[in-house]
Amino acid sequence: MKKLKIHSNQNGIALMVVLWVLVLLMGLATEFAFSMKGEVNTTRNFKEDIQTYHLAKAGVHMAMAEILSPASFHALNQDFGLIMGPTTKGSDKKPSNSEEVSYRSPIRQNIKFGPGVISYSIKDENSKIPINKTTRDILVKVLTKIGIESKDKKDIIADSILDWIDSDKTHRLNGAENDFYQNLSPPYFPKNAPIENLDELIKVREVDKKTLYGFDKRKGLIDFFTTYNVETINPNTAKPEILSVIFSETQAKTIMKEREKKGFYDKTTSSYFRIRSTGKAEDSPTNHSISTVIQKISKKEGPILLTHYWNDNILNNQDRSELTGNQ
Repeated sequence: MKKLKIHSNQNGIALMVVLWVLVLLMGLATEFAFSMKGEVNTTRNFKEDIQTYHLAKAGVHMAMAEILSPASFHALNQDFGLIMGPTTKGSDKKPSNSEEVSYRSPIRQNIKFGPGVISYSIKDENSKIPINKTTRDILVKVLTKIGIESKDKKDIIADSILDWIDSDKTHRLNGAENDFYQNLSPPYFPKNAPIENLDELIKVREVDKKTLYGFDKRKGLIDFFTTYNVETINPNTAKPEILSVIFSETQAKTIMKEREKKGFYDKTTSSYFRIRSTGKAEDSPTNHSISTVIQKISKKEGPILLTHYWNDNILNNQDRSELTGNQ
């Protein structure tokens, strides 16, 4: 009997298996390559974030060193920002048309430091009105400055802000206490304690977003007040609109004239400072910012610094506290 030979397709099947294995291996290799690229990018970003954080922190310490140094006045300069003076020879700048006055004008922008650059700024919190110490008269003047024309509305807001701050539960003539806020939907209680964050004012009777934050080119309450317990408003750093609230019109004009002439009005020093420092890695878009508010306290053995606010996790290069006065 003749045997039949069955020809199998084993060779073809083997080839198909090999091809599928190659495709699978190529896919795995591609996935591994992308994964490794992602790991490399993540590691680089982490490294640069750590570097820029410490660069920003170094900028904060540079600013602190400035603030700790002796100064007979703090003033605002259009070119240099916050200035301090007078200082020793060699590091002094003299304003144009000045008297025998000098001041420090350190470089604060794009300072090369290690693997990147540092930029920092110092702003004077003493340039604003301490809201927890304010008076009804000041509040009414500020409300007028920000464009509120109705006398009734100004009276309601001024009295309600003072009622929000004071510790008693008796409302002023035009103010608001528990009896008002408990009838709202939803109801809540007034704070009856010092304001820690200017955002709180949005809960005060008749205060809306435009009144608090301003709109278009019109200013709001946050442009005039600070939550920090400043003892003296510095006429050398206060903006013209604030000077016109706390001083007479004639005196405010005199202060601005003296500031333009010699760089400062009087020998007033400040105690509360807001520092903003940014560290940036070279040849990279990576940057990290830190915002802090510190108080300079004089002691017999020398001045010390007390930190009231610290934010080292600023997203999108914006710190809300710079607008709202967070502590």
